[in-house]
Amino acid sequence: MSKKNREESRAERAAAALIAQQRRERRRNLMVVAAVAAVLVVVVVVGVVVQSRRDTAGAAATTPQGVTGGYSVVVGKASAPRTLTVYEDFQCPICREFESQTGTKLRAAVAAGKVRIDYRMVAFLDRASSTDYSSRALNAAAVVLDTSGVATFEKFHDLLYAHQPEEGSAGLTDDQLVQYAVQAGATESAVRPGIEGDDFHQWVVNATDQMSKNGVNGTPTVLVDGKPTGTTLAAAIQGALGAIS
Repeated sequence: MSKKNREESRAERAAAALIAQQRRERRRNLMVVAAVAAVLVVVVVVGVVVQSRRDTAGAAATTPQGVTGGYSVVVGKASAPRTLTVYEDFQCPICREFESQTGTKLRAAVAAGKVRIDYRMVAFLDRASSTDYSSRALNAAAVVLDTSGVATFEKFHDLLYAHQPEEGSAGLTDDQLVQYAVQAGATESAVRPGIEGDDFHQWVVNATDQMSKNGVNGTPTVLVDGKPTGTTLAAAIQGALGAIS
């Protein structure tokens, strides 16, 4: 083979090797792109699933017996001349202060037929405990209402504020919630399954969502005959006590 032919042969082999290398690189790049695309699909699917689990407001829910209008627990006589609408969260320390300042007088006014109280309990302070206590407490109250009636719910409501856990703590355990439910007048066998099973979780979510839809942005919020009393604790106390004076 002549020198010229040998050089041409080497050039042809080099060109063929280059083409083969380029083909291998293209295949590798395609594989990388495909792998990245597959990962992105997984991430998107996981994100959608997680979000769908979190964002359930408005989903169908079982409503506890004793609730009126979807989310109201009304204590007192229908013939009472005044109605207090009270939005509260069982983990809210300002709500506890409101109850401390008004509870005894409001109970007496309810018993005397002067006022009825429309409780709109919500649960938006789960972040203030390590066990979603706000939601668990409202679920427990819903279980008490469903199984034992409004009067027992009212006593349970008062007990939860009297024994409100510190913010940032684990909150009351399910056993403690059952204990206070029994102290309020419920039977353990009636309330324990629903408290431990979180039976009214979706109702709790929806009740809290409805608060925002109603234009209420915090607790305690008190309305007297449908009219807001103000945005401070002092205004809520003054409005509530003024309605029964």
